[in-house]
Amino acid sequence: MTKDEGTDTVWGGSEYAEATAEVRRALGERLRGRPVPPDLVVTSRSEIEKRELRAYGQGWRDRGEHEERRRAEGGPGPGSGDGAKVLPFPQQHPSNPPEARPHPADEPS
Repeated sequence: MTKDEGTDTVWGGSEYAEATAEVRRALGERLRGRPVPPDLVVTSRSEIEKRELRAYGQGWRDRGEHEERRRAEGGPGPGSGDGAKVLPFPQQHPSNPPEARPHPADEPS
């Protein structure tokens, strides 16, 4: 683990939230007046990972509630031969975003 892992700072010492806001601002300026697909979403990789982890946890909560209802109704409990399997926890991979390329409009003429 490097000294910067696990912090809210990005390369150059900028705060993560400030850097994200600046990227979104720049993107908004570039797209001003242009048609944008209605399903376009701009988010960070860390936000996607947080959402996936929340959804995974919610799945386990739903499974627990389902098992409680089955037991309350007198159905077989977990591990009683119903073929249920333990879901593996998703692997956490360090984020290695692709290298950014300059926009053609930013290149000197």
